[in-house]
Amino acid sequence: MASENYQQGGVQARLSDFLDAYGLGVLFAANVFGAGSVYILADTGANFAFALLWVLPLAFLIDIALHDMSARLAVSREPLTDYIVDLLPGPSGPLLIVSMAMMSALWSIANYAIAGAALAWLVPGLDNVIIGILLASGVGIALVELRVYERIEGAIAAMVITVFGSYGLLLVGLDIPVGDVAAGLIPVLQSEIGYLTAVIALLGTTVYWPNFFIQSSMGPTKEWSNISTYRRDNAAGIVTTLTIGAFVMIVSAVTLTEGPTTLTGPGEPLAAILGDSALYIFLFAALLASFSSATGTLFGAGYMVPQAFGHHTRFGDAKFRATVVGLIIFSAIAAFWLLANTGLTPVRMAIIMPAINGLIALPITVLALIGAVNRYRDVSTKENIAFALVALVLLIGSVTTAESLAATISGWL
Repeated sequence: MASENYQQGGVQARLSDFLDAYGLGVLFAANVFGAGSVYILADTGANFAFALLWVLPLAFLIDIALHDMSARLAVSREPLTDYIVDLLPGPSGPLLIVSMAMMSALWSIANYAIAGAALAWLVPGLDNVIIGILLASGVGIALVELRVYERIEGAIAAMVITVFGSYGLLLVGLDIPVGDVAAGLIPVLQSEIGYLTAVIALLGTTVYWPNFFIQSSMGPTKEWSNISTYRRDNAAGIVTTLTIGAFVMIVSAVTLTEGPTTLTGPGEPLAAILGDSALYIFLFAALLASFSSATGTLFGAGYMVPQAFGHHTRFGDAKFRATVVGLIIFSAIAAFWLLANTGLTPVRMAIIMPAINGLIALPITVLALIGAVNRYRDVSTKENIAFALVALVLLIGSVTTAESLAATISGWL
């Protein structure tokens, strides 16, 4: 018995050490790899084959640069929100921060819509997306208020990563055109509306701007004083999510037919090999991914809104929880309204909402990060050139894809 207790304690200690070292990476991976990512990647693979694979390594480079900047702010105990509010005159700073917090809720709207649709599909006799949204958002509120969300975040992320990571195993049995995959890694821009919308959607869902507000505010919580610790944590999370993303996109390109992506569409490759029961596994994983990403994304707003009004909030304190819970309620109501009054479906929301964030909030975040890291840290000329190139790429992306995204949204409404 003593030996068993010792072994159990050893496992728990190792798990605790792992989460301490890579907990932020796990949180960021769970935020990034929500249902929106799954459906965007599957839709891109089905409709553009391998042509947009080049966006993933680009996203990796951008993500590494932006996380490096936000890590420097975390070490300096200088949240990004404080810099923005201090920089802009009068009430314009808090107003911008609140507007961005509301924009981050677009992800939650989409994720709770997917969660509701998944519950309606999975639970016999439910068959009501609205009730599913109500259940999912209610669980999110309960876990945040009971202060136990962070205890299950790792478990949720582990299952989501395991299920969608299994797409990598599917590659073994598929005839992958290596030449086409290699060609897809070469950047190409086209003027086609759908193509440009897919580009900004991919960047919006993989370069997840709320994560940078979260990380810049985590200094007092993590108590890390070494930037290299953040870099190791961030790299693990980014590599994991983008590798799985490549798996999903390549499998979808080979196995799915061109056309609108359905709720169960991305799970069809699994079902073809493992049987129809795999659809249940896929949708359960999509449900967890939606729930995890919807709630975790709002952690950024949980820091941002109180900080905008001068409060030095910490993860899980009263103001943090009030903000997150308020935005969960707003997201659920907005999802109800959009489903009832527009042509948007849960899957369409999952594709459009990250694209809107990639178009507007991501470039704002990048410019703010560059300004903040130069104010509070010593930045070399080479580093500033690299950061400026990141900002330039995203600004060009926003300009070139704005009309395409507006046309897509108009057509779906």
